[in-house]
Amino acid sequence: MKFLNLNCQHGLQRELKDFLHCSLNTKAYDFLILQEVNDRVLTFLRDDEYQLIRAFNEETERDTELCIVYQRTYNLRKIGFKSFSSMRQDPVYGYKHPCMGLLWADFEIENKLFRVATIHLHSGIDRHVRIAESRLAKKLLLNEIPVVTILAGDFNAGLPFERIRLAQTLSPEFTWMTKNLNPTLNSRYSENVAHLPNRIAALFNFFNLGIKLRTDHIFVDHQTAVTNTVECSILPDRVSDHSPVEITLI
Repeated sequence: MKFLNLNCQHGLQRELKDFLHCSLNTKAYDFLILQEVNDRVLTFLRDDEYQLIRAFNEETERDTELCIVYQRTYNLRKIGFKSFSSMRQDPVYGYKHPCMGLLWADFEIENKLFRVATIHLHSGIDRHVRIAESRLAKKLLLNEIPVVTILAGDFNAGLPFERIRLAQTLSPEFTWMTKNLNPTLNSRYSENVAHLPNRIAALFNFFNLGIKLRTDHIFVDHQTAVTNTVECSILPDRVSDHSPVEITLI
């Protein structure tokens, strides 16, 4: 089985449309695990061979920007969602973060249960909220009978040693499959919005400098990591400020 993980950056990069169309038209993937999917990106995901999953976020009173796209031949059993929108206080009074949360879905494939999850943790300098969110995600994903679980997304773990701390939080039940991958986030392509990390990126870009971080990661349940071959690779396509990450489960 093949999976693709990507933060779509709300479709700001014009190359994203052709990339997603090609991925769907060729049926290159069984699942697309996506973050920052807005109405614009949704128009890129229309394909008769695929179905998509989203959820309504009651905290923000709008649909979540997390999305799972799957081949229609797979039997969807259950959907779960948890918003992280209010887990961090923001300097702007009353502002909630609509991007952040955990969306998962259970499928029956060849008489076996699979759980596919997309996650987006808060950005910024507060690593404690990301640890809390990953701890909550672990609890939610392990709340039922053991199944093959693929957890992928934008963990925003950019501070020193933070990736290791996140991996420790999710272990031993989940194994970190992207531990040795190169950086996936390139700040040269980040949008200049009123958010500290983005403003820092814009400042670096003004001086023709860029920041590359390992923010996108894949975790699988420990049993699957032991009994199956899981291969992860970064694709060279520039379709977002994040690079697409391909996962193959053999």
